[in-house]
This record gives sequence, C-alpha cells and structure tokens, in this order.
Amino acid sequence: MLLIKNGRVMDPKSGLDQVCDVLVQDGKIVKIAPEIKEEGAEVIDATGLVVAPGLVDIHVHFREPGQTHKEDIHTGALAAAAGGFTTVVMMANTSPTISDVETLQEVLQSAAKEKINVKTVATITKNFNGQDLTDFKALLEAGAVGFSDDGIPLESSKVVKEAMEEAKKLNTFISLHEEDPGLNGILGFNENIAKEHFHICGATGVAEYAMIARDVMIAYATKAHVHIQHLSKEESVKVVEFAQGLGAQVTAEVAPQHFSKTEALLLTQGSNAKMNPPLRLESDRRAVIEGLKSGVITVIATDHAPHHADEKNVEDITKAPSGMTGLETSLSLGLTYLVEAGELSLMELLEKMTVNPAKLYNFEAGYLAENGPADITIFDAKADRTVGPNFASKSANSPFIGETLKGQVKYTICKGQIVYKK
Repeated sequence: MLLIKNGRVMDPKSGLDQVCDVLVQDGKIVKIAPEIKEEGAEVIDATGLVVAPGLVDIHVHFREPGQTHKEDIHTGALAAAAGGFTTVVMMANTSPTISDVETLQEVLQSAAKEKINVKTVATITKNFNGQDLTDFKALLEAGAVGFSDDGIPLESSKVVKEAMEEAKKLNTFISLHEEDPGLNGILGFNENIAKEHFHICGATGVAEYAMIARDVMIAYATKAHVHIQHLSKEESVKVVEFAQGLGAQVTAEVAPQHFSKTEALLLTQGSNAKMNPPLRLESDRRAVIEGLKSGVITVIATDHAPHHADEKNVEDITKAPSGMTGLETSLSLGLTYLVEAGELSLMELLEKMTVNPAKLYNFEAGYLAENGPADITIFDAKADRTVGPNFASKSANSPFIGETLKGQVKYTICKGQIVYKK
C-alpha cells in the first residue's frame, strides 16, 4: 500500500487540480481525498510537488530487435520511467521490421518483462517495402496497437488509400511519417541552414506539407482516421487544420524539440541536433506552439531515437544518423518552453502528454481516478535541472546536454509500484 501525501493532484481528464492525498493498493488508485490516514502504508511526501497521471508517449524507438547497440526494450523502459512515462508505444522500424506475428510476439514477450507498459505498432507494409500491406487483422489480434512505417514515408498514394480503408474496417488507424523523398535533399538539415552553412540541398518544407496534404485528403475521402507524426512546418499545421475543418478525422503530434529549438542548434550541437524532420525556423517553432494552443495538434510525442556515440560522432555530419534521445528531457522541455514561457498552462501540457495520447489508442491510462490505474508521475515543476551527459537510455545523443531546464521527476509509479525514484 502506497500513500502519496499533500501533492498538487492534477488530472486533465476530470479537471481535478487541488492539494490532496492519493492512496494506492494492488495496482489501483483506491482513494483520492483531502486527507487520508492509513496505518502501515508506505508514505511519499509530495508537498510542493505535482502528482499527475503517468505520462504516455506514443512514438518511441527502442531498437529491438536488431539494433540493440543503440537501445533495447529494457534500457528504453528505464529511460521512459526516468522521464515520468508509464506507457509507451514503440515504432516498428527494427531489424527485422515488426511486419509479421512471429516478430511481434517476440517483441511483446520482451516488453512484458518491463515494469512500465510497453506497447508496439506493426508496420503498414511488409518489411517497409512500401507496396504490400501486412496482415492488419492478424497483427491486431496478436497485440499490435496500430500501424506505422515510421522512419520512412509511404510514397504510393494507392497504398496509403488501401491502408486507410483496411484500418477503418478494423476500427484502427495508421500513423504516417511525412517526408516526400522526391522533393527532399539530404535529410536532417532544414533547407535554409543546409544551403547557407553546409552548402548542400537539405530537407525541404514542401516535402513535408505536400505529403501531409495528400494524406489528409485521402483520409477525408475514405473517412478513415489518420495520425500525422512529428509535424514541424507552419504550413503543415495549416494543412492539418484545413482538413480538420472539412471534417476529416486527422490527429497530429509534435515532438518537444520542434517547439523548443530551431535549425541554429546544429551549429552548436552538431550531429546531436540532426533529426528527421529537421529543426526548422523560428516561424515554424511558433506555428507548432500555436497548433498546440488551438488544439490542431493534440499530442506531444518524443520520437525518442537513440543512436550510439560512434555513429553520431563522425567527421562528416551528413553521414551521421538522424534522431535524438528524448524520453528523459521531454517533460522538462514542455515545462520550460511551453509552461514557463506562458504558452500553455501546466494542465494543458499534461493533457497533451497523458489523456490525449491515451485516448488516441483507447489505453486505460493517462488519468487519475478512484478505481483507475495507479500509473502516476510525481515531479517538481519549478526545480531547475541541468541536463547531464548520463542517461538511463543506452545512448546520450541529446542536443540538450548542458542546458538548464525546468522540472525534475521525483517518482514514477506504474501499476502501483515505484519504478523510478530520484
């Protein structure tokens, strides 16, 4: 039995925001009240701290199977817990890709050993071939929560339409990585800084928003739900808003790096600031923040993408892989660049990191209520922390090392057990 005393309990689902106690037993929240006395319970003094639902991240790369020198499910789960996350959804761009029931079952077997809730999507197309759909029905029945070829775009509009129709039939949805290779140069560098500083053709804005425009209109035509991953351009926000205005069932996410920083970070942080989609312009950063404020973008997702130091620390930055480790800085980036900056209230930030992503997948997660799951994050919203070089993740490819951010996770509780303690 666990008793959390005197914390500011914040639940975006119900709107609850008051100082009270929370009693946990057998993996459930059994009582939330102004004062609870319980003999024999382990007590956490949460005075001055926020008690929130365990965070939910619907976009992580744990690299298992096949790339476990970068990360594995165990170290990924540890990184998630350290960041305040109790539920994560892994992407399927592993080696082999999660395209068949056998691979899926192996991954889920490994995931089941962890102390947090580790779920996974399967691929939309077989082995990322971009042409042949996987067996959506069999994969859903075997435990996949959705479908994505994240890491690469789906070039064929015919395949996108078929995938949407199949997903709709099965009451699920597809998540899409939107970067048209026919319109793009070298990935990981926004076109402006690519040209001016690196003297290369970089990742263009039109490669993202043109593909989003295609896919949201196919969603409109098919009446299927599509989820747009890690959008980064001002025009992308407008395109999603337009489709939503037509009545298309389109949801969208943004990664913390895209509301926090611009392409200039590449000049000081090098390959650790190289990612797909790339960091963009200040006007784009402002636009994704406005998208979060207006509700066009409902989810913050990390796109946690660990890479080994040897892969990132290459002489030619264009050869370095794209991506950054994100689970352990996500909450702090939200607190710093959204809440402290006066863009969102703390409750609005939590909504986009708990109940909204959980709702997308119908997870029993992302809220605090009596008889609900005891998945809880306790953090100091006002504390300053300087991001150090040591992470629970296997990889330390973060462009935020050395930066002082707001917020410190003190406890992460999943299924009633303390899974992280600072």
